[in-house]
Amino acid sequence: MPPASKIRFRGAVFALAAAFLWGLVPLYIDLVDATSPYEIVAHRALWSGVLLLCYMLLTDGVRRLPEIFGDNTTRRGLVASSFLLTTNWGLFVYAVQSGRAIEAALGYFIYPLVAVVLGNLLLREHLDRLGWVAISIVVCGVLAKILLNGNPPFIGLCLAVTFGFYGLTRKKMGIDPIMGMFIETIIIMPFAAGYLIWMAYFGLQVFYGGGFFNIILAMLAGVITVAPLLLYHIGNRDLPLSVASLLFYVNPTTQLCVGVFIFGGAFTLGDGLAFSLIWAGVLVFFARHQIVRETPASG
Repeated sequence: MPPASKIRFRGAVFALAAAFLWGLVPLYIDLVDATSPYEIVAHRALWSGVLLLCYMLLTDGVRRLPEIFGDNTTRRGLVASSFLLTTNWGLFVYAVQSGRAIEAALGYFIYPLVAVVLGNLLLREHLDRLGWVAISIVVCGVLAKILLNGNPPFIGLCLAVTFGFYGLTRKKMGIDPIMGMFIETIIIMPFAAGYLIWMAYFGLQVFYGGGFFNIILAMLAGVITVAPLLLYHIGNRDLPLSVASLLFYVNPTTQLCVGVFIFGGAFTLGDGLAFSLIWAGVLVFFARHQIVRETPASG
């Protein structure tokens, strides 16, 4: 297998793993007893920063910080990506806590379409005719879901747009995934710590209601944040944005399965139609990649 193929295979494995782990995050949100979505976001940022700081100290990565912060373009890009990531986290947690997990899953069904469009417009990742056929099938599935849902999915659309621009921003910078995540958490951590201090000042428990078990759950927020995000950035770096974004469909599919089989949500005929169309488009897209790869060898 040529090196380029190995890199893409590794990227696909990491992208799939990230999407699957993200799909399980609603289980964590349902388990904790947080008073607000901002509390969960604050713990995710704070403990992710602690975890990444330990890694950077062990690998001596902190020495590179002045060099990276000294580049104005990189610094502005990381500030923008930090804002987009925090907004996305907050919207997602709010959606799950308010019983709108299906709309959150819809947002992540829409996200890959946003990423493909951004990749074509800004990264010159051109698709051939069969690729656009695949995207069109996926669009039909998403539209079916939106129309059958009855209401405009504002939260879902915001989730799709913020995460699409987040992935694009990080991909354009080309920065090391762990270093980029570390700097993002450094930027977010003061705000996260400030919110938790504000909670404590007004007599609120800052560890999901208090107690040893909840303290462990709060610290675990760093692990469930860093692990899939790291896998996502490796996959995003090794794959075209269009391919990485379509692999991301494992995330909302897993969320949908969690909602139906664990949370007891209803899986309607409309859900089945939308789900079938979306995965049909994904299969056509990757079948097209196989055809393109095999055609030169057969000539």
